[in-house]
Amino acid sequence: MSRALLLANVLVGGLGCLFAAGIVRDVVTHRSLPPVPAPRASQAPVAAVAPPAPPPPMVSYQIIAVKNMFNPGRSEATEASAGAAVAAGVKPILHGVVLDGARSRAYLEEPPARQVFGYAVGDRIAGGRLESIDSDRVVIVRPQGRLEVLLQDPSKPRQGVPAAAGQPGQPIRAPSSSGRVTTPVPPQPQ
Repeated sequence: MSRALLLANVLVGGLGCLFAAGIVRDVVTHRSLPPVPAPRASQAPVAAVAPPAPPPPMVSYQIIAVKNMFNPGRSEATEASAGAAVAAGVKPILHGVVLDGARSRAYLEEPPARQVFGYAVGDRIAGGRLESIDSDRVVIVRPQGRLEVLLQDPSKPRQGVPAAAGQPGQPIRAPSSSGRVTTPVPPQPQ
């Protein structure tokens, strides 16, 4: 057993020396790079390179210090379109209301921003100030006049209740593993 172990050690040592000699040879030998190929006749001569354009003035970078870089809604285009929309009188969309006295909140979306935020009475929104919050509407006072935003706009169709809910007291139909809708059958008395 020790003879086989000694033979294995000699073999590994010999391979180590062989690889070390190869590394030393690669480090010591100098290999030159291949020559640069001559330009072909079909290639046009290299034109003079134009000097780079001067960098923009430092004032243009001021927006980085003023605005939050990590805000997903930060965009100059969004702000410009939001300002134009408010000037044009775009009506915000009321998504919901929480009534709790002085802590009442109305959840409104200004269409250009496409984000819903909670507003309290007195907060600024859509070029005006939120005056009142009711269970189904909010009133915003603007320089152009009062704007009433309804929770369910009568001009838009109401979304229906899903048919899967069924009638009270009726079993709910659920899709089976095969994807078919089945109705549970009550056990029969024997």
